[in-house]
Amino acid sequence: MDAGEASGPGDPRLFAGVFEASPDAIVVTDEQGSVVAANSRCQVVFGLTPAELVGRPVETLVPAAARGAHPGRRQGFTRTHGQRPMGLLQLAAVRADGSEFPAEISLARIDVDGTVYVCATVRDVTERRRTERQFRELIEAAPDPTVIVDGAGVVVMTNRQVDRVFGYEPGALVGSPVERLVPERLRDRHVGLRRGYAAAPGVRGMGQGSELHAVRRDGTEFPVEISLSPIETDDGTLVAAAVRDVSERRRIQETADRIREEFLATVSHELRTPLTSIVGYAELLGDLTDEQLGPQARRMLEVIDRNARRELRLVNDLLTLAQLQEEQLQVVREPVELGEVVRAAVEDARLTTRRRGVRVVVDPRAEDLLVLGDAGRLAQVVGNLLGNAVKFTPPGGSVVLALDRTADGQVELRVEDTGSGMTADVVDQVFDRLYRAPSAVRDQVPGAGLGLPIARAIVEAHGGTISLDSEPGVGTTVVVRLAAAAR
Repeated sequence: MDAGEASGPGDPRLFAGVFEASPDAIVVTDEQGSVVAANSRCQVVFGLTPAELVGRPVETLVPAAARGAHPGRRQGFTRTHGQRPMGLLQLAAVRADGSEFPAEISLARIDVDGTVYVCATVRDVTERRRTERQFRELIEAAPDPTVIVDGAGVVVMTNRQVDRVFGYEPGALVGSPVERLVPERLRDRHVGLRRGYAAAPGVRGMGQGSELHAVRRDGTEFPVEISLSPIETDDGTLVAAAVRDVSERRRIQETADRIREEFLATVSHELRTPLTSIVGYAELLGDLTDEQLGPQARRMLEVIDRNARRELRLVNDLLTLAQLQEEQLQVVREPVELGEVVRAAVEDARLTTRRRGVRVVVDPRAEDLLVLGDAGRLAQVVGNLLGNAVKFTPPGGSVVLALDRTADGQVELRVEDTGSGMTADVVDQVFDRLYRAPSAVRDQVPGAGLGLPIARAIVEAHGGTISLDSEPGVGTTVVVRLAAAAR
């Protein structure tokens, strides 16, 4: 063949190149078990060059404890006519320095002009075994029962938590379909869900999806949360399923729900009812003439009325907060004149604003702007925003409530004050429940940190948005946007 001619399929140089390019060590032996050929990878795997291996018995590469039996096993193989694929033989091999390592060995019989050779492909799996051991230790350390299943839904590994929670002997589930852990009434559905996940695997956290149940060995069912994670391996995609028994959590939740319901009933009846009565009688007394009441009694009455209304607002906020936690906030949507809601809120706060010396201005454009919402809940939003603005505005300051229609057809409410303002880190937390700014705590400003969180929840329940912008020493602006309603 000319130097410039491309090599063909029968060119010995092609086979020699493939032999050397193998990522695994390759050793060829004759019928006597002597090495007749080896590739350069043997130096990395065994610590011996091909030249050092050729002519040696293959038992050189076998651990001392297994050398006596190896010739018989080798001769038995040469009398067969098949091939064993990589991974079928899980054996140990030995390096030139005497150190042993785990190996996967594939054997192939080769006949050349009546002479039989054996080609052994050897893969050092030390790193793989180490990784597998670490993986096993990680699974065993998991606090939740963890099951590893293959693409067919067969369990290939479990941790000790599975045995403890489900009541099986160690390893008893390996080789079983994962549906063994699913209540019988749900197994057919689970097969479909499992196949759907296999088609589009991804990480799914605890508590996602519908309520799930598992079944113990004794047949008892219990509620669970399941986290799924795909694991890519040489043998395909496996799925790790971490199972969390939430029976105790459910019991605690049920107890908490019962206590909350009792609390709501108590607050509604034992606190709200007498406070409403106090406010009502205070209003009646306020209607008396100066001759009937007298200036000192009127001042005392104003204190009674102010504090009773404050406590009534707090009780209402607590009830709303409890409804939010229960996700039972009711919003009845109908056309509402938002300008009327704003003016009513300003009128309700008139006594407070006059006492604090804060001027409240309602933008005259607040006419004829209808929104789709719940008038009572929207009044709660405006009252909370106005109350906050007045509380944090010093005497002589002002609060402006402005309404307008946005370019995209929404109705926008802006509440701007000239109060103390807030820093950026405080702004990031003001919508958190029960959060109070350090300055409010320092200055003993009345409040429970409920106004803004409740306002946001109500606005979002209406499908609207609420945002807040503030600058220390300048003031704060809260913007609410709601869907407009047609007349």
